[in-house]
Amino acid sequence: MEQVQYHIRCKKDDVNKAVLLPGDIERADYIGTKFFRDSEKIIENREFHIYNGSYEDKPVAVCSTGIGCMSAAVAIEELTNIGCKYFIRVGTCGSLSPQINPGDIIIATGAIRGDGASKEYVPIEYPAVADYRTIIALRNRTKKEDTGYNLGIIRTHDAFYMESPFAFGDYKKRISVWAEAGVLAIENESSTLFVIGSLRKVQVGAILVVAGNLITGKKGTKDELRKSIDKAIAIAAGALVDLQEEKI
Repeated sequence: MEQVQYHIRCKKDDVNKAVLLPGDIERADYIGTKFFRDSEKIIENREFHIYNGSYEDKPVAVCSTGIGCMSAAVAIEELTNIGCKYFIRVGTCGSLSPQINPGDIIIATGAIRGDGASKEYVPIEYPAVADYRTIIALRNRTKKEDTGYNLGIIRTHDAFYMESPFAFGDYKKRISVWAEAGVLAIENESSTLFVIGSLRKVQVGAILVVAGNLITGKKGTKDELRKSIDKAIAIAAGALVDLQEEKI
């Protein structure tokens, strides 16, 4: 009997090989039911909601990862164990540039490893970089969707209440070093996903919607963010299609 993965409760070939990775379980449900054709819910266990379906007649899947790098690591490890090969994180972030506003889209080329999980895999000198083919696929799809985007380095970290408007004390002082270095945004999962993707030789990318600007204090409305998130989902799903067709 093939081994069932401990957390996602799936075995080999249960999940389609090209997977969107939102953090939020509600976003996974939304993607699976609103964007996929022939959608089928595969599993719901802990923070992991998984759907199979099709997009532009290609098999795709979505799996929520929960909050932070530890649970994201579990998701990508177990999905890779059962044969998944292409992964794109679809999430939100806080902008560190006054020029990047709520609702704007960021395609990450790499991530500062401010998390703890990736350090247990490999020393900090090892870079957290997105797969270049996945970056190209995402960029190509932004053109097809006629959508602007920002391209560059982001920061992943574990302590939401240290580097956000909800933090105690002077969070702007804490983030100033990253803003001055030209880091585009802060979020909570990508660095570990990139590191594990490189180590496990699977293709991983990330596309993020700016929920708010940590420098200017601007926040997006629910409607504005929903439109941008829908765009990001369409771009990411389309990129998974192109990667499977080896158009890159």
